[in-house]
Amino acid sequence: MELVETGIIGLDRILGGGFPKGRTILVSGPAGAGKSTFGVQFLYHGIVSGGESGIFVSFDEHPAHVREECLNLGWNLNDLEKDNLLVLIDGFSPRAGVSSEEKYQTPVDVDELITQLVEIIDKTSAERVVIDSITALALSMETEQQIRKQILKLSAVMSSLECTTILTSEMRGGVVSRFGVEEFMSQGVIVLNYEYQNSLAIRSLNIRKMRGLKHEMVERPFAITPNGIEVYATEQFYF
Repeated sequence: MELVETGIIGLDRILGGGFPKGRTILVSGPAGAGKSTFGVQFLYHGIVSGGESGIFVSFDEHPAHVREECLNLGWNLNDLEKDNLLVLIDGFSPRAGVSSEEKYQTPVDVDELITQLVEIIDKTSAERVVIDSITALALSMETEQQIRKQILKLSAVMSSLECTTILTSEMRGGVVSRFGVEEFMSQGVIVLNYEYQNSLAIRSLNIRKMRGLKHEMVERPFAITPNGIEVYATEQFYF
């Protein structure tokens, strides 16, 4: 099985090399856990180190804010966009019902998103896609059956295009799947979390599922450093 490096410091060691190429990975966690940072770091590494162009679909935050926040980590997304190595799709403004000057925009609709992704992938040969978040897409659907069908369709299309795709999802009350189906529709599941110890928030990560790979099931601490997310692969997290 071909693997692609995640670019998340320490994570590839735990995974045994990286994510299975062309698979869909769910990254779940509560607000503030680092899901968006995880996604952008995955794309940024693919571009600068692996020569793999990428697409970031932002439903939860305006792309302008994503660019500003990434500069704090030394990631200049503007330059990558100018070189046609990265495409940011604004799903936030249509969702919020406000105007946007972004070149790429998408409504909260899976079929229209898929059509747009296919067109952009055809133009840019993108191999990595991040959708932040699948929760926003699922909220526009009425039934569990519809959510399951649409997430499966999205995963299948990305796989057929040989894109390694990350779907971020909001986690509440320790439940990985907000709608009860996301983790079953993905080939891999990574959970980001944090617990307060002596008034200090300690972040942790665990690999819940990764089909086709032997991986550890240990909770590992991680931090968001000036260089991005760093997983402490030799340390265990104790609640």
